[in-house]
Amino acid sequence: MSDKLEEVQKNLGYEFHNLNFLKIALTHRSYSSEYGLKYCNERMEFLGDSILSAVVSEYLYNKYSDDEGKLSQIKAQIVSAKSLSSWAKKIKLHKFIFISKSEELNLARHRDSLLCDSFEAVIGAIYLDSNFENVKSYINKFLNLQQTVELMDYKTSLQELVQAQFQTLPEYKVVKEYGPDHDKKFEIAVFIEGKQFGFGRGSSKKEAEQNSAKQAYRKLNK
Repeated sequence: MSDKLEEVQKNLGYEFHNLNFLKIALTHRSYSSEYGLKYCNERMEFLGDSILSAVVSEYLYNKYSDDEGKLSQIKAQIVSAKSLSSWAKKIKLHKFIFISKSEELNLARHRDSLLCDSFEAVIGAIYLDSNFENVKSYINKFLNLQQTVELMDYKTSLQELVQAQFQTLPEYKVVKEYGPDHDKKFEIAVFIEGKQFGFGRGSSKKEAEQNSAKQAYRKLNK
């Protein structure tokens, strides 16, 4: 285990003073149950989630002059499971999480939700091991690498446009659903008065709907 903890610290770019914090942050509930441990990373995840929220809020407040609604939308995308799991993958966190044998067989360590929770737990661990300023600097490294966030809610915009032009509502239908449980993919089409106007793919129904709405919105605005 010591070699594993040493390697993950190199990937994190942070050296712990108290390795117990890191060990707990990497311990999934399934592993604790399987080996009769009295700890898991859920409390640290709770702490890390709150710290992350505060740091991201301050970062967005200082970077953008948009109103509260826009800032909330950007924040929601940044702290989403998809976004945080991508951060976790950058530091190869999936390699170091302690999970049960059954979860291993289910390929759980690659699941966005598990990676997201583990990343938040690591944030909590760094905070407990150091201080708020250190963990803030650590989070800001990821925020500074963040790609441009799509500010527009295309589903809402499309609904308003369709109501104005057609006096009806767009209808979304799942065309295809495929992939293992830990990595589901969805294809969704959007129809207006029975005619398909948009098509989109995504790792969740919500993402696929947004992508299909985006295509339909742009088509209607031409």
